[in-house]
Amino acid sequence: MVMGYFFCLSAAFVLAKYVRDQEKSKAEGKLVDTPMFKLVVWGGFFLAMSLTGWGLWRMEINETYKAFLGVSWLYLITCSFTLAKTLRDRHEADLSEARMAGRSARSSIESE
Repeated sequence: MVMGYFFCLSAAFVLAKYVRDQEKSKAEGKLVDTPMFKLVVWGGFFLAMSLTGWGLWRMEINETYKAFLGVSWLYLITCSFTLAKTLRDRHEADLSEARMAGRSARSSIESE
């Protein structure tokens, strides 16, 4: 299960980055990734989720433990998407603040 969790975790971070990059590229009007990369990212995520779910389903342990591992797995995926979004939003906010500070410094130099 640990291997499946790590597989799902890495696939979730890659998918989160891919989706955010696609949104940014649509806003800028340019293509960033190829259609094959889209297939690899989405396919990897669904493969990770499917194989981990299949492994959990076939595991010969108490049903209560299975339920706990299943809920933990879904919580891991939810938290990884939330963490990826939070980190990306913080990065974009830092970039925006740096741009504003640069503009402010430039306008103060020009006014002198």
